[in-house]
Amino acid sequence: MIVLVGPEEEVRREIETAGGADLALRVVHAPDSIGMDESPAAAVRRKKQSSIVVGAGLVRDGEADAFVSAGSTGAVTAASTLVIGRLPGVQRPGIATVIPTDGGVCLFIDMGANVDCKPQHLLQFAAMGKIYARSVLQMPDAKVGLLNIGEEPGKGDELTQTAHALLAAHEPDFVGNVEAKHLFEGHAQVVVCDGFVGNVVLKTLEGFGGYLLSAFRQQIRGNVRATLGAGLLKPSMKEFVKAFDYAEYGGAPLLGCKGVVIIAHGRSSAQAITNAIRVADRGVRDDIAGRIQQEIEREQRALAAETAASNEAGEETHG
Repeated sequence: MIVLVGPEEEVRREIETAGGADLALRVVHAPDSIGMDESPAAAVRRKKQSSIVVGAGLVRDGEADAFVSAGSTGAVTAASTLVIGRLPGVQRPGIATVIPTDGGVCLFIDMGANVDCKPQHLLQFAAMGKIYARSVLQMPDAKVGLLNIGEEPGKGDELTQTAHALLAAHEPDFVGNVEAKHLFEGHAQVVVCDGFVGNVVLKTLEGFGGYLLSAFRQQIRGNVRATLGAGLLKPSMKEFVKAFDYAEYGGAPLLGCKGVVIIAHGRSSAQAITNAIRVADRGVRDDIAGRIQQEIEREQRALAAETAASNEAGEETHG
C-alpha cells in the first residue's frame, strides 16, 4: 500500500481529480511544509507536522517501509538522519546518484549530504554504494573508484590521499583513482567523493545536458538539410536524452539510514515518482539497509583488528 502524506483534504481532492478514488491508498494528514529556502535542520526540528517530518516518522515507527520525497533535499536528509536515524556504525549517510556511462551506469556518492568529509566516510560510502549497485542496479561485479585529480595514488589533497590508502587496504573491489574526464568510460561502477565535489559535478552535468540540447536545436533551426537530418536522428536522440533523464532512475537513495529513503527531483514527473517508488520497493525487498549494516560492521571489525595489531607492534618496539 502507498501512503500519501500532506494536507488531507488537498491530497484527497487530487486523488479524486486523478481518478484514483478506488485505489488502495492511505492518506496521513500533515498540514505543514518545509520550503526550499529554509534551514533544513532547524525546519525539521521546528515543523513537526510538515509532510517530510511526518513521512520520516512513519518509517521510524514501522508504519511504512520506505520514504520517497521530492521535497527539499536538505530537509529530507536532515529528517531521515534525525527522525529515522542512522544505521549502527554509519557515520554519515550519503546521497547516491546514477549517471550513464559507456558500460551502462555509474553510482556516484556523495552528492551533497556531507560537505566536509573524513577518509573513513568515503570508505563507508564505497561499501554502501557497492551494495546498492549490486542489488538494486543489478551490477554484480561493481567496482569502486575514488574521484581524484589524477590516477596515481599520491595525487590529490590529504583527504583523497588518506582515503585512497584506506580503500586500498579495506575495499577488495577498489580499482584506484578515477579522474572526472573518465567518469563516463565505465572504469568503476561506484565512484566516491565528498559531498561538496559531488554536488558540483552533479550540477555541472545537469547544466551541460541542458546546454547540449539547446545548442543542438539552435544549430538545426532554419537549416533545411540539418532539419531533415535531425528527423532521421530523432529516435537515436530520444535514446540519448533518455539516458540522461533523471525520471528514468526515479530518485537518489540516501544510503546509511535505518530504512529506505529515496530523494526525488523537485521537478519530478509522474514517471519519475513511479520509478522512485519502484526503486524504493526494490530496496526494501532486497533489505538494502540490513546488508549495508552487515558490511559496515565487517569493516569496523577489520579496522579495529588493524588498530589493535598496530598498537601491539608499537608496544613491542618501545619495549
